[in-house]
Amino acid sequence: MSNWIDMRLDVLASSPDEINQIERALQNPCDELIAWRAQLCGEDPKEIATNVKEIVTFRPVCNLGYVDPSVNKARRFESSWKDKFSGLVWSHVDFVSCDFPEALFLGEHWNLQASSASRRVIRAGQEIRSVYDGSQRAQGYEWALPDIFAPYRAEYELSLECGSLWDQWLREMQSELADLKAFYDGSKAAKLQGSDQ
Repeated sequence: MSNWIDMRLDVLASSPDEINQIERALQNPCDELIAWRAQLCGEDPKEIATNVKEIVTFRPVCNLGYVDPSVNKARRFESSWKDKFSGLVWSHVDFVSCDFPEALFLGEHWNLQASSASRRVIRAGQEIRSVYDGSQRAQGYEWALPDIFAPYRAEYELSLECGSLWDQWLREMQSELADLKAFYDGSKAAKLQGSDQ
């Protein structure tokens, strides 16, 4: 029995025209993907094309940001599929990303039945960052899945080079976690709790 995967894909493009092209590409798998799947399954590409399209298609959900749709260049997409098709779907995203190398693809998946989730940052067909949470404590609730999208979203909004804020974000997250641990392990929390009584 296969589990269902739910995925949200935020795409940060360079122009309204590009995001519209990406939307069309996310709804139409390339011939190379179909040929690869056909070879893998020993089937005729023409016979499986419709099924592959049905599996890998991402539907647009909303534009991101508070700008007029005519100038919007960032969009959210969603999709669901059985886990046995994960490689096919992620490959589709990689192929589309290759065709639009300046756009950022921020993909987040949930497998509720397996209590797992992941986040991936993809650019130019390459996964440049990823995190995986495979041992959630409660089904469907994040446990240890940091928001690795934050520095990339900030870079995009500030028109900075991709990856330029990663090290700073990582240092600041480590510092925040250390402060959190020190605060609740130390006397500050005890003093605060004592003052409430």
